Amino acid sequence: MNPEVSSGRRRAILALLAVTVLIVVMDLTIINVALNPIQQSLDATNAELQWALDSYLITFAAFLFTGGVCADRFGRKKTLIVGLMVFGISSVLGAYAGTVTELILWRAVMGVGAAVVPTVTLAIILNVFPPMERPKAIAAWAAAAGVAFAVGPVLGGLLLEQFWWGSIFLINAPLIVAGVALMLWIVPESKNPSPAKFDPIGVLLSIVAVALLVYGIVMGGEDNEWLSAGTLGAIVGGMALLALLVVIEARMAAPSLDVSLLRNSRFSAGSAAIAFCFFALIGAIFVTQFYYQAVLGFSPMEAGLLMLPMGVGSMVMSARCPKLVMRFGPRAVVAAGSVVMALSFVIMSQFTADTPTWLLVVAQLVFGLGWGCIMAPATASLMSVVPPVKAGAGQAVSQTMRQVGGALGVAVIGSILGVVYRSDMEKSVEVLPEALREEAAGSIGGTLRAVDAAQLGDRAPALMSDAVDAYLSGMEVTMLVAAAFALLSAAVALRWLPKTAPKPPMPPAPQPAAKAADTPGARA
Repeated sequence: MNPEVSSGRRRAILALLAVTVLIVVMDLTIINVALNPIQQSLDATNAELQWALDSYLITFAAFLFTGGVCADRFGRKKTLIVGLMVFGISSVLGAYAGTVTELILWRAVMGVGAAVVPTVTLAIILNVFPPMERPKAIAAWAAAAGVAFAVGPVLGGLLLEQFWWGSIFLINAPLIVAGVALMLWIVPESKNPSPAKFDPIGVLLSIVAVALLVYGIVMGGEDNEWLSAGTLGAIVGGMALLALLVVIEARMAAPSLDVSLLRNSRFSAGSAAIAFCFFALIGAIFVTQFYYQAVLGFSPMEAGLLMLPMGVGSMVMSARCPKLVMRFGPRAVVAAGSVVMALSFVIMSQFTADTPTWLLVVAQLVFGLGWGCIMAPATASLMSVVPPVKAGAGQAVSQTMRQVGGALGVAVIGSILGVVYRSDMEKSVEVLPEALREEAAGSIGGTLRAVDAAQLGDRAPALMSDAVDAYLSGMEVTMLVAAAFALLSAAVALRWLPKTAPKPPMPPAPQPAAKAADTPGARA
């Protein structure tokens, strides 16, 4: 902990870092509401739109570990500011992209800058706050990440009602400028006082390995061809390079990746619990956004507003988590949150085309209450075994597992949804011209576009009714898959997370002024 930071300044730093996390995490979801305007403006294909989403996800995951290592070695404040500047500049360039290729490129650069933020902000929090205050600080940090998933679609809908699609990226610029200015003013610099020799091989291996793995997962989900040479080769290659990375780092005297962390059940279980729930969370958001807009007919802003209860529930429970953990322990709180998340997915699996809005709100609220019980206590548990001087690298390992889980969530759940939808629509699309059948059978969005293009007249309602039924069938299966992963998180928590919260260290007893002046601690 930095003893020179006053309590008031610590609160200001926490608020600033929480907003910073909110901006970056929000960018994972805000683009979803702008896909249709982007497609029309840039004449993009469905595959190109998917790459506009996935390029950010791939580079975000690939550079998490590198960002954490650089922060511990070169300075956390410095690294965070550089990352935010990269994110802000590429956001502006992406907003004015003239082709979909340019947009994909700048989204990838945005992911590189954004990768620094989750790992480094938490490392700064661990350095600034004393052990007794860290659980509440981590809870606030986790709440910001949870709220971001709900705020993104709402803000995107509001901007699209007034401006062009690029405004969803351009809004990042003034926020980043203000954030960097405040960081230069109030955030203290910190880093590992005894950094190991820079490990270029480990850094390069981590980037290539994670990028390959996430790329393979994304490709498998897009094409639903998990055994193709390209998909399987990328996944196997990524896993092989990760194994090589672990072997190399384990033999180093002062590695960038502390392999011993992975052998600690508190660290690995906390990371795994978050990864499994993140798989379920990202997959569920992906499915419900299409349900709200394509099945129920809500506008992008209305669909975004329906996500707000999830953010509210997450924020409320994250704030209460420190007290719950002290009373019931991390094991019970994380397991209970995972079960509540699973319950929300089971409820969503039974949604129909006539589900009342109040039930949608309740399901999202339950979803958020469950997620709010997971992120903060699991993060606090895993970071409790990481030395503060290696906070950036330790959090980077956990964040990488989380992002890989998120990539799997979109890919696997999207793939399952596509298989069920295509199976149910195979005969229904025969009323369309042959050139439109492939796209129409692939997704409910493709069906909507094919119906508009074919001008079916009286046959259109029947085809759309079949499309809604097919989507609901796929949604039922995918939500149950998400529930299973949430329950897997509960099982991990019950088996490996600690039963009781670690007791915070007692503050040192006050000493007389004369004696205190002679002690090494007082001179420090």
